[in-house]
Amino acid sequence: MLRIVIVDDEASIREGLAKIISKESDGFFVAGIFSNGQEALNFIASSEQDIDVIITDIRMPLVDGLELIKQSKSIQPDIRCIIMSGFTDFEYARQAIRYSAIDYLLKPINKKQLFKLLHMLNEERESSLGKEQRYRSGILLSYLKSSSSLCSKLPELNLQLPYFAVHVLRSRDIEALHAQLSLAHLEWTCPIDIVDTGEGMLALISYYSREPHAELIKQLPDRLRPDLASVGIVHVGSSRGYHQATYLSEAFNEAVRACDYGLYDYSTWSSQYYDDLPRPEPHVTDRFISAREMLSEHLQILDINRVRTALEKLFSEARQVKASRQSIIALCQLIRDTAIAELPEWKSKHHCTAAEQLEERMLACLAFEEMKSLFCSEFLQGLEELRTSRLRKADPSVETVKRWIHEHYDQQTELSSLASMVYLTPSYLSKLFKSETGLTITDYLIEVRIKKAKHLLKTCADMKIHEIGCEVGYADPAYFNKLFKRVVGVTPNEYKRINPY
Repeated sequence: MLRIVIVDDEASIREGLAKIISKESDGFFVAGIFSNGQEALNFIASSEQDIDVIITDIRMPLVDGLELIKQSKSIQPDIRCIIMSGFTDFEYARQAIRYSAIDYLLKPINKKQLFKLLHMLNEERESSLGKEQRYRSGILLSYLKSSSSLCSKLPELNLQLPYFAVHVLRSRDIEALHAQLSLAHLEWTCPIDIVDTGEGMLALISYYSREPHAELIKQLPDRLRPDLASVGIVHVGSSRGYHQATYLSEAFNEAVRACDYGLYDYSTWSSQYYDDLPRPEPHVTDRFISAREMLSEHLQILDINRVRTALEKLFSEARQVKASRQSIIALCQLIRDTAIAELPEWKSKHHCTAAEQLEERMLACLAFEEMKSLFCSEFLQGLEELRTSRLRKADPSVETVKRWIHEHYDQQTELSSLASMVYLTPSYLSKLFKSETGLTITDYLIEVRIKKAKHLLKTCADMKIHEIGCEVGYADPAYFNKLFKRVVGVTPNEYKRINPY
């Protein structure tokens, strides 16, 4: 929008010009009309937003048009000026050109000539702003994404005003969101920058002449809400106020975290302010450590129902603490890493590209349940495919025995009982099992029992060592201690000490 100031000591002329210019185009905004150059200079010097064009008479009291042009150029070097006068003396035109007036119009003003000139100036301004904005957006994005220590190595960035806050906005249609923001921008009272982060969100930086309090920062999303109603679901997160460009990254991270709270708000509009959130943010990945062993066991034998239950529990904990998008993505990565570690076939069937594509789709989600459903459905489908492949290649008898051991590891059984369960001879089952797993049935049973014992030692502080031994099928405490040390490398007591509850 072209911001215009009109200066003329004749009220009928300045008011008439303001009226016809405002009607000509929505791209023209008459920011002020004044009767002399001094009033105009005071306004230009105090205005928080730049003035693009001055339309001024030459002969006026206090400060005339030529002096107005000269002084306004010292305040805003890029300001454009149009001289209008009823005098045809070339000397006025010559001096106007010297002071960088863009044109010289004779009174009475020819509307067609004036509008042609204003449209040309607006096009030049938009073209220039487009180039400048692309460069500025690139610099701003670098500041938003860099740590404070790295900002000193970036090109110098001049803030529009001394103080700022960052607002992050997400929507399913980022282009429509950007378009609506650009339209709304025309009526904002504070200067702003809009930066497309390229991650399905826009960063909006609002500037203030004084340190903004929380309520002032919250006003901007409140003003935006009616303008963005047509976009659909919108999540907004706002940072605290900051003073130096080096804090842009910190403010951006705060705004992203606040925006992520929209994952748990199922209305069409969600707006959160960082200081209103509970802190510190819980680390969802820490909770994964205690669940990993059991998940590993379920994955080893492809017990998909129990894997599904384990995932439900992990995501339930994430929902409870309102985990951020990045925390949810990190949790999913840990689950995938566990599958890679326990299932040799996983990596060959699920390439990195597919994981990256899934992550992009998850980051675009606007609800926690949507993210969870997307990941779980693809992950469990992958397990189903592996299980089908294994059953097709392997003898189902081995899978049946493995499953029985995981469900009844605390019970004593004979090889003959297991063999009769799958209608095979003990000798054939033993060879088949070793061929498929690389372990004897006895070694496999020991591995399952010791894993369960380690889990109990870490999670059940009130259980005694001999009770844990009995729980996993070893009634003789001495034998359990000896076997545990042989497999793990330390005694159960030592293991318990180095893995406190």
